[in-house]
Amino acid sequence: MAFRLLKITTHAKMKYTILKAISNNKNIDYQKFVNIISLNKRDLAILNDTSFDIKILATAAPFCYANIIAESENFEVCLATNFPNSSFDNQFENSKEVKKNNLVNYLKNRGITEIDTLVTDHIDDLSIMKLAAHNIIVSPNENLKSRLKQNSIAFETIL
Repeated sequence: MAFRLLKITTHAKMKYTILKAISNNKNIDYQKFVNIISLNKRDLAILNDTSFDIKILATAAPFCYANIIAESENFEVCLATNFPNSSFDNQFENSKEVKKNNLVNYLKNRGITEIDTLVTDHIDDLSIMKLAAHNIIVSPNENLKSRLKQNSIAFETIL
């Protein structure tokens, strides 16, 4: 973590190192961690919409706790970063293009050809925003709004 604070390493490398270190530790209480971070959770009405055919949590967060969140929030699927099982590769993290490809492949395997609604708060999801019919951006900063406009991506905001 010190290397990350000093900008000696990337976020992805730090995540890889941490996940590699804890991958065999069976004593970690991920539910306790989820309970702690849930104190800062925002309730978004769109996530309770029952008209969607499938609700997918696609995240760069580690699967070990993202799956708990997905289950508690009634997502049918959780696509997240898995524990690494090989040497470091930037593609290990379910982020940016990797996330888009994982999502598109999952949908394709289910016979789904489009993304109806995407809810996000991060520019890292730009490639997915380009595919979605509707984009809902949570608390966007000016940089994110500007990038979306530059890419002619229509969006709604939730503040």
